Amino acid sequence: MILMRQILVTIFSCLALTVMAQQESLRMVYPFIPLSINPAEAGNKGVASVTGIFRRKPLFQQTGGATSSQQYFSFDMPIQQEKWGIGFLAYNTDQSYSLMGGGVAANLGLAGILSKRFVVAKGQNLQLGLNLGLNQYPILGRNGTSEFGGSLGFGVAYQFDKLEIGLSRPTQSLRNLEWSNPNPIYARMAYTLPAGQGNWLKFGALMRHQIADTRVDLHGTFWWQEKLGLGLWWQNTGSEFSNEALLGSIEVPLGRNFRVGYAYDFLGRNSVYFTPGTSNTGTSSVQTAASGYHQIFIRYEIDLGNGKIANFRL
Repeated sequence: MILMRQILVTIFSCLALTVMAQQESLRMVYPFIPLSINPAEAGNKGVASVTGIFRRKPLFQQTGGATSSQQYFSFDMPIQQEKWGIGFLAYNTDQSYSLMGGGVAANLGLAGILSKRFVVAKGQNLQLGLNLGLNQYPILGRNGTSEFGGSLGFGVAYQFDKLEIGLSRPTQSLRNLEWSNPNPIYARMAYTLPAGQGNWLKFGALMRHQIADTRVDLHGTFWWQEKLGLGLWWQNTGSEFSNEALLGSIEVPLGRNFRVGYAYDFLGRNSVYFTPGTSNTGTSSVQTAASGYHQIFIRYEIDLGNGKIANFRL
């Protein structure tokens, strides 16, 4: 217990450092990839999980119109009798623009994840997570050039029955030791409520905090007979340009191993494109009729022989 307290004190001290940052596109897909917010989530479902997201605006090419496409991928699984979790994140986006703090949004990245699980009591688990990443940063004003930078992330997650709580700083830039300009701190809470035989309601909130700016997301997903999931996600933490997003989502499990889903941003306020040499203030009010992002979601889970593949996982 003494060692656990020392680990927790170290992580919370790192999380409490002064922050000033911008929204990364990877953080926006947490409705389908929780690992993008908190590395402590790795392996907590007891199965090996592979998730892919294709994000595009508009969904079909329009003659003479601009398009944007993004791809995200995650993998995680428990190891060592579920005492540890491992995984990784990968993403590729076509967004290349400068941001509020003088930084530039990465458009290509890969991160390895490691988590440690502690059984606090019956039905209570504590997980600590760490991720180490490599990101490609486009340099505006220098056509055809880019640079790579490292990143480090921390997280802690606590689960008690149907309650989930998490606190994390998923990306701390290591480029030129820019510790004064890290990404924000995230706090998450979710609760799963039985809503009749075979029905579930999962709702919660996500808070993102940085200097002089605290934003809160709200979400709820209803599962009917474990066959159809309908969700609504108010993302006040925003899109690429720090605007709000309102996602409607639908998910369908195809057996216990495979699940597909779709989501659409009804507000669609992330519609501005910046060419090399252009700067962005971090906000945008321009909106077009076809500016909402479509998100196609696919997940495949692998049985590890512990019987948990038979359980329904929200």
